[in-house]
Amino acid sequence: MANKLLISENKLKAFTNTNKNVDINAIRAEILIAQDIHLQPLLGSRFYDHLLDQIQLTGNTFNSDEITLVNEYIAPFLIQMAYFEMIPSIHYRTMNRGIVQGEMESATSVDTETMKYLRSIQYQRANFYKMRLQDYLITGRGQNLFPAYNTYSTIDGMTPEKGSKYNSPIYLNHTTRYGWSKQQLGRSIPMWSEMDHYDPPCADCH
Repeated sequence: MANKLLISENKLKAFTNTNKNVDINAIRAEILIAQDIHLQPLLGSRFYDHLLDQIQLTGNTFNSDEITLVNEYIAPFLIQMAYFEMIPSIHYRTMNRGIVQGEMESATSVDTETMKYLRSIQYQRANFYKMRLQDYLITGRGQNLFPAYNTYSTIDGMTPEKGSKYNSPIYLNHTTRYGWSKQQLGRSIPMWSEMDHYDPPCADCH
């Protein structure tokens, strides 16, 4: 399973600012890193391994819900996160004479600070797709579609990130990153309303 990719090297090249001449083996290595380090904690090891198990030499055996998840939510996240991981290895390459800067003698590499700046931009992009993936799995249309994501234990390995990192440090049940609706808030938390206590009712109070 360690050598199975949820996105192709060509797809990463097509949707990022990666030159077509970049070594495909280097891209493959960074996709694997992005999958293991960044995607696995989001899905949990059980669901992550389940998806990788569906990848065969002759294609994949995903069901329709898994195809939607992989193509529309996982792939955009992996593309951006793998590119984020690629930036240092493109900037510095390990050669037989040591670590060198740049790849072609005629090319001029950016300085380290510029590389860090570009990487920070890329990380923000990847985080957008991370939140989008979490929204889909936790509170969106995908929340009840994947048993391997919703049923897990520590024996399976890593558990999915869908608690403290998705909500604020103060835990409120039945909430999302976007907070509570007033209707939900009023059901379980005592609250005082100026409009409700004004006699006659205040038409301008909110």
